[in-house]
Amino acid sequence: MGQHRQALDIYVFKMRNPGKAEDYCNQVQLAEISTATAPRQGQRSSATDLEDKTTSIYHTLLSLYLSPPPPHKPQWGPALSILAKHGARMPASSTLDLIPEVLPIKELESYFRGRIRSANTIVNESRLICSLRSSVAFAEEAKLRLGDGIPSGNGGRNRHVLITEDRVCGVCYKRFGGSAIKVLPK
Repeated sequence: MGQHRQALDIYVFKMRNPGKAEDYCNQVQLAEISTATAPRQGQRSSATDLEDKTTSIYHTLLSLYLSPPPPHKPQWGPALSILAKHGARMPASSTLDLIPEVLPIKELESYFRGRIRSANTIVNESRLICSLRSSVAFAEEAKLRLGDGIPSGNGGRNRHVLITEDRVCGVCYKRFGGSAIKVLPK
């Protein structure tokens, strides 16, 4: 529909039901996630990707709580609740611009804790993926060097081939001589 601000305005100011407003935001967020295209293989969205996108539905709700239309007053409680629960989903720079200077930092502790946890999660996941890829690469290299599960262990690059004057190439049927040769895998 695209008229999320008007719907949130009804929930927040006319119905005075912050729970319904948050439920609406959750539904819109789930709908956006399900319709969004999945990132290509090897790419992962990070916290900075969230900042590049347009404002989220939670950002719109937060702006209604903190800077409401003229006849209404700011609602600190629901705003802090939204920051604590969904702060990591909102762009940090514009979210901090919405927060008034009179609000003590102590009240924003849960918001900052959520942002830090989100950033740490992304860093830890990328480290884990890097470690898994290096262990797979190590296993593949070991398979190449030591063999591919042959019981005698003489496979891969450590395979020994005995060259005599009587042996011929299996592809072109030329005799092996003093020239360099290449061993084909079995």
